[in-house]
Amino acid sequence: MTVLPRFLVAFLCALGLFWAAAGPGIAADLPYAGACELTRAGGVYYRGTCAIQRAPIPPDPGCRGELISLQIPGRGGADLLRGTGPGCGSDLLGSPVTFIAEDVEGWLVITTEAGKILRIDPGPDPRLPALDDTLAGMERCSPAPPLRAFLDSLRARFPQAQAAPEGPVPSDGLPLPWPPGGWLAPEQIRAERRGPILRIEVQLEGSFLGLPLSLLRVSFGPDGAVLAQELVFALPRARLGRARDLPERPDKATPGSPFLAPGEPGTLVCRARP
Repeated sequence: MTVLPRFLVAFLCALGLFWAAAGPGIAADLPYAGACELTRAGGVYYRGTCAIQRAPIPPDPGCRGELISLQIPGRGGADLLRGTGPGCGSDLLGSPVTFIAEDVEGWLVITTEAGKILRIDPGPDPRLPALDDTLAGMERCSPAPPLRAFLDSLRARFPQAQAAPEGPVPSDGLPLPWPPGGWLAPEQIRAERRGPILRIEVQLEGSFLGLPLSLLRVSFGPDGAVLAQELVFALPRARLGRARDLPERPDKATPGSPFLAPGEPGTLVCRARP
Protein backbone atom coordinates (compact mmCIF):
# COMPACT_ATOMS: atom_id res chain seq x y z
CA MET A 1 0.00 0.00 0.00
CA THR A 2 1.32 3.43 -0.89
CA VAL A 3 2.05 5.65 2.12
CA LEU A 4 1.04 9.27 1.55
CA PRO A 5 3.57 11.94 2.52
CA ARG A 6 2.83 13.68 5.83
CA PHE A 7 2.19 17.03 4.17
CA LEU A 8 -0.37 15.40 1.88
CA VAL A 9 -2.24 13.79 4.79
CA ALA A 10 -2.61 17.23 6.36
CA PHE A 11 -3.74 18.61 3.01
CA LEU A 12 -6.39 15.90 2.68
CA CYS A 13 -7.79 16.74 6.11
CA ALA A 14 -7.92 20.45 5.32
CA LEU A 15 -9.50 19.74 1.95
CA GLY A 16 -12.24 17.70 3.59
CA LEU A 17 -13.11 20.57 5.95
CA PHE A 18 -13.10 23.05 3.07
CA TRP A 19 -15.38 20.86 0.97
CA ALA A 20 -17.86 20.47 3.82
CA ALA A 21 -18.08 24.24 4.17
CA ALA A 22 -18.27 25.09 0.48
CA GLY A 23 -21.44 25.43 -1.51
CA PRO A 24 -21.76 24.50 -5.18
CA GLY A 25 -18.85 26.04 -7.05
CA ILE A 26 -17.77 26.57 -10.57
CA ALA A 27 -14.07 27.35 -10.22
CA ALA A 28 -11.57 24.68 -11.17
CA ASP A 29 -10.72 23.86 -7.53
CA LEU A 30 -14.34 23.62 -6.31
CA PRO A 31 -16.61 20.57 -6.47
CA TYR A 32 -18.60 19.86 -9.61
CA ALA A 33 -21.20 17.21 -10.45
CA GLY A 34 -19.78 14.66 -12.84
CA ALA A 35 -20.49 11.18 -14.10
CA CYS A 36 -18.51 8.42 -12.40
CA GLU A 37 -18.31 4.64 -12.45
CA LEU A 38 -16.36 2.43 -10.03
CA THR A 39 -15.82 -1.25 -10.77
CA ARG A 40 -14.22 -3.71 -8.38
CA ALA A 41 -14.08 -7.48 -7.99
CA GLY A 42 -15.43 -7.79 -11.52
CA GLY A 43 -18.70 -5.99 -10.77
CA VAL A 44 -20.00 -2.42 -10.93
CA TYR A 45 -19.79 -0.93 -7.44
CA TYR A 46 -21.36 2.40 -8.41
CA ARG A 47 -22.51 4.09 -11.60
CA GLY A 48 -24.09 7.54 -11.51
CA THR A 49 -23.21 11.11 -10.54
CA CYS A 50 -20.52 12.03 -8.02
CA ALA A 51 -19.35 15.26 -6.47
CA ILE A 52 -15.84 15.61 -7.87
CA GLN A 53 -13.09 18.01 -6.88
CA ARG A 54 -9.70 18.51 -8.50
CA ALA A 55 -6.93 20.53 -6.90
CA PRO A 56 -3.15 20.72 -7.24
CA ILE A 57 -1.30 19.19 -4.31
CA PRO A 58 0.93 21.59 -2.33
CA PRO A 59 4.31 22.14 -3.98
CA ASP A 60 6.94 19.69 -2.79
CA PRO A 61 10.28 18.73 -4.37
CA GLY A 62 9.46 15.05 -4.08
CA CYS A 63 5.85 15.07 -5.23
CA ARG A 64 4.01 16.89 -8.00
CA GLY A 65 0.51 16.43 -9.33
CA GLU A 66 -3.09 16.79 -8.24
CA LEU A 67 -5.67 15.29 -5.93
CA ILE A 68 -9.02 14.19 -7.36
CA SER A 69 -11.59 13.67 -4.60
CA LEU A 70 -14.97 12.03 -5.13
CA GLN A 71 -18.05 11.83 -2.94
CA ILE A 72 -20.07 8.81 -4.05
CA PRO A 73 -23.73 9.05 -2.94
CA GLY A 74 -24.44 6.54 -0.19
CA ARG A 75 -20.93 5.10 -0.35
CA GLY A 76 -18.59 7.74 1.03
CA GLY A 77 -15.50 9.26 -0.47
CA ALA A 78 -12.61 8.18 -2.64
CA ASP A 79 -9.39 10.10 -3.16
CA LEU A 80 -7.15 9.71 -6.18
CA LEU A 81 -3.62 10.99 -5.80
CA ARG A 82 -2.35 11.62 -9.32
CA GLY A 83 1.27 12.29 -8.55
CA THR A 84 4.74 11.93 -9.97
CA GLY A 85 8.11 12.12 -8.27
CA PRO A 86 10.25 10.13 -5.85
CA GLY A 87 8.12 11.13 -2.85
CA CYS A 88 4.74 9.95 -4.12
CA GLY A 89 2.96 7.90 -6.71
CA SER A 90 -0.58 7.68 -8.03
CA ASP A 91 -2.88 5.99 -5.55
CA LEU A 92 -6.62 5.21 -5.40
CA LEU A 93 -8.32 3.90 -2.25
CA GLY A 94 -5.00 2.74 -0.86
CA SER A 95 -3.97 0.81 -3.96
CA PRO A 96 -1.20 1.89 -6.36
CA VAL A 97 -2.49 3.07 -9.73
CA THR A 98 -1.31 1.08 -12.73
CA PHE A 99 -2.89 3.13 -15.55
CA ILE A 100 -4.33 6.63 -16.04
CA ALA A 101 -5.57 7.88 -19.41
CA GLU A 102 -8.53 9.45 -21.20
CA ASP A 103 -10.73 7.17 -23.27
CA VAL A 104 -12.34 8.04 -26.61
CA GLU A 105 -15.35 9.58 -24.83
CA GLY A 106 -13.14 11.94 -22.84
CA TRP A 107 -13.55 10.08 -19.55
CA LEU A 108 -10.58 9.73 -17.21
CA VAL A 109 -9.90 6.00 -16.68
CA ILE A 110 -7.89 4.76 -13.69
CA THR A 111 -6.95 1.16 -12.87
CA THR A 112 -5.19 -0.11 -9.72
CA GLU A 113 -3.13 -3.10 -8.63
CA ALA A 114 -6.10 -4.25 -6.56
CA GLY A 115 -8.24 -4.56 -9.70
CA LYS A 116 -10.37 -1.45 -9.19
CA ILE A 117 -11.39 0.53 -12.28
CA LEU A 118 -12.63 4.11 -11.97
CA ARG A 119 -14.07 6.15 -14.85
CA ILE A 120 -14.99 9.78 -14.24
CA ASP A 121 -15.89 12.94 -16.11
CA PRO A 122 -12.56 14.76 -15.74
CA GLY A 123 -14.23 18.15 -15.29
CA PRO A 124 -12.18 21.34 -15.13
CA ASP A 125 -8.43 21.18 -15.38
CA PRO A 126 -7.04 22.94 -12.28
CA ARG A 127 -4.31 24.43 -14.47
CA LEU A 128 -6.85 26.41 -16.52
CA PRO A 129 -7.68 29.93 -15.31
CA ALA A 130 -11.35 30.44 -14.47
CA LEU A 131 -12.89 33.10 -16.75
CA ASP A 132 -16.25 33.23 -14.96
CA ASP A 133 -15.85 36.88 -13.93
CA THR A 134 -14.75 37.95 -17.41
CA LEU A 135 -17.56 36.08 -19.20
CA ALA A 136 -20.20 36.65 -16.53
CA GLY A 137 -23.71 36.78 -17.94
CA MET A 138 -22.98 34.80 -21.10
CA GLU A 139 -25.03 31.87 -19.78
CA ARG A 140 -28.04 34.25 -19.62
CA CYS A 141 -27.26 36.20 -22.81
CA SER A 142 -26.73 39.27 -20.62
CA PRO A 143 -22.99 40.03 -20.72
CA ALA A 144 -21.66 42.02 -17.78
CA PRO A 145 -20.01 45.42 -18.40
CA PRO A 146 -16.42 44.04 -18.59
CA LEU A 147 -17.36 41.69 -21.42
CA ARG A 148 -19.38 44.36 -23.26
CA ALA A 149 -16.39 46.71 -23.07
CA PHE A 150 -14.11 43.97 -24.39
CA LEU A 151 -16.44 43.31 -27.33
CA ASP A 152 -16.40 47.00 -28.20
CA SER A 153 -12.59 47.06 -28.18
CA LEU A 154 -12.53 43.84 -30.22
CA ARG A 155 -14.69 45.36 -32.95
CA ALA A 156 -12.54 48.50 -32.98
CA ARG A 157 -9.51 46.45 -34.01
CA PHE A 158 -11.01 46.02 -37.48
CA PRO A 159 -11.84 49.58 -38.57
CA GLN A 160 -11.83 48.76 -42.30
CA ALA A 161 -14.07 45.69 -42.03
CA GLN A 162 -17.01 47.06 -44.00
CA ALA A 163 -14.80 48.13 -46.89
CA ALA A 164 -12.97 44.81 -46.98
CA PRO A 165 -13.84 42.10 -49.51
CA GLU A 166 -15.38 38.78 -48.52
CA GLY A 167 -13.05 36.56 -46.55
CA PRO A 168 -10.33 37.15 -43.95
CA VAL A 169 -10.03 40.69 -42.57
CA PRO A 170 -6.67 41.95 -41.23
CA SER A 171 -6.55 43.59 -37.82
CA ASP A 172 -4.50 46.59 -36.79
CA GLY A 173 -1.80 44.14 -35.67
CA LEU A 174 -1.66 45.35 -32.07
CA PRO A 175 -2.10 43.28 -28.90
CA LEU A 176 -5.55 43.57 -27.31
CA PRO A 177 -6.01 44.15 -23.56
CA TRP A 178 -7.63 41.10 -21.94
CA PRO A 179 -9.92 41.88 -18.97
CA PRO A 180 -8.50 39.18 -16.63
CA GLY A 181 -5.06 40.72 -17.13
CA GLY A 182 -2.39 40.69 -19.77
CA TRP A 183 -2.82 40.90 -23.53
CA LEU A 184 -4.15 38.86 -26.41
CA ALA A 185 -1.64 38.50 -29.23
CA PRO A 186 -2.82 39.35 -32.77
CA GLU A 187 -2.35 35.66 -33.64
CA GLN A 188 -5.11 34.76 -31.13
CA ILE A 189 -7.69 36.84 -33.00
CA ARG A 190 -9.09 36.02 -36.42
CA ALA A 191 -11.79 37.82 -38.39
CA GLU A 192 -13.64 37.30 -41.63
CA ARG A 193 -16.37 39.11 -43.48
CA ARG A 194 -19.43 37.19 -44.64
CA GLY A 195 -21.67 39.54 -46.56
CA PRO A 196 -22.46 42.46 -44.25
CA ILE A 197 -21.48 40.42 -41.16
CA LEU A 198 -18.06 40.59 -39.49
CA ARG A 199 -17.28 37.44 -37.51
CA ILE A 200 -14.37 37.51 -35.06
CA GLU A 201 -12.91 34.49 -33.25
CA VAL A 202 -10.74 34.78 -30.14
CA GLN A 203 -8.72 31.79 -28.96
CA LEU A 204 -9.27 31.24 -25.25
CA GLU A 205 -7.32 29.36 -22.61
CA GLY A 206 -9.45 28.94 -19.51
CA SER A 207 -12.74 27.61 -18.22
CA PHE A 208 -16.29 28.90 -17.87
CA LEU A 209 -18.72 27.31 -15.40
CA GLY A 210 -15.96 24.80 -14.77
CA LEU A 211 -15.81 23.69 -18.41
CA PRO A 212 -12.73 24.13 -20.65
CA LEU A 213 -13.04 26.70 -23.43
CA SER A 214 -11.70 26.85 -26.94
CA LEU A 215 -13.06 30.00 -28.62
CA LEU A 216 -15.15 33.11 -28.19
CA ARG A 217 -16.91 33.86 -31.48
CA VAL A 218 -18.74 37.16 -32.02
CA SER A 219 -20.75 38.36 -35.03
CA PHE A 220 -21.16 42.09 -35.64
CA GLY A 221 -23.62 43.83 -37.93
CA PRO A 222 -22.80 46.69 -40.35
CA ASP A 223 -23.46 49.23 -37.59
CA GLY A 224 -21.08 47.48 -35.18
CA ALA A 225 -23.86 46.02 -33.05
CA VAL A 226 -23.38 42.51 -31.65
CA LEU A 227 -25.65 40.06 -33.47
CA ALA A 228 -24.50 36.81 -31.85
CA GLN A 229 -22.04 35.54 -29.27
CA GLU A 230 -20.80 31.96 -29.10
CA LEU A 231 -18.68 30.21 -26.50
CA VAL A 232 -17.04 27.15 -28.04
CA PHE A 233 -16.06 24.61 -25.40
CA ALA A 234 -13.30 22.02 -25.66
CA LEU A 235 -15.90 19.32 -24.99
CA PRO A 236 -18.40 17.28 -26.98
CA ARG A 237 -21.91 18.75 -27.01
CA ALA A 238 -23.42 15.81 -25.12
CA ARG A 239 -21.04 16.19 -22.19
CA LEU A 240 -21.65 19.91 -22.03
CA GLY A 241 -25.41 19.58 -21.69
CA ARG A 242 -25.22 16.73 -19.23
CA ALA A 243 -22.70 18.51 -17.02
CA ARG A 244 -24.48 21.85 -16.66
CA ASP A 245 -28.08 21.19 -17.70
CA LEU A 246 -27.90 23.85 -20.40
CA PRO A 247 -30.86 23.79 -22.80
CA GLU A 248 -30.39 22.04 -26.11
CA ARG A 249 -32.42 23.78 -28.80
CA PRO A 250 -32.68 23.78 -32.57
CA ASP A 251 -30.75 26.30 -34.61
CA LYS A 252 -33.72 28.70 -34.82
CA ALA A 253 -33.99 29.42 -31.09
CA THR A 254 -35.65 32.47 -29.53
CA PRO A 255 -33.37 35.53 -29.75
CA GLY A 256 -32.01 36.55 -26.37
CA SER A 257 -32.19 33.02 -24.93
CA PRO A 258 -29.09 30.82 -24.55
CA PHE A 259 -29.01 27.43 -26.24
CA LEU A 260 -26.59 24.73 -27.30
CA ALA A 261 -25.89 24.79 -31.03
CA PRO A 262 -26.24 21.61 -33.06
CA GLY A 263 -23.02 19.89 -34.05
CA GLU A 264 -19.66 19.57 -32.36
CA PRO A 265 -17.95 20.70 -30.25
CA GLY A 266 -20.31 21.97 -27.56
CA THR A 267 -21.19 25.61 -28.25
CA LEU A 268 -23.28 27.98 -26.13
CA VAL A 269 -25.01 30.54 -28.37
CA CYS A 270 -26.68 33.87 -27.64
CA ARG A 271 -28.45 35.81 -30.36
CA ALA A 272 -29.31 39.46 -29.93
CA ARG A 273 -32.94 40.42 -29.52
CA PRO A 274 -34.37 42.31 -32.50
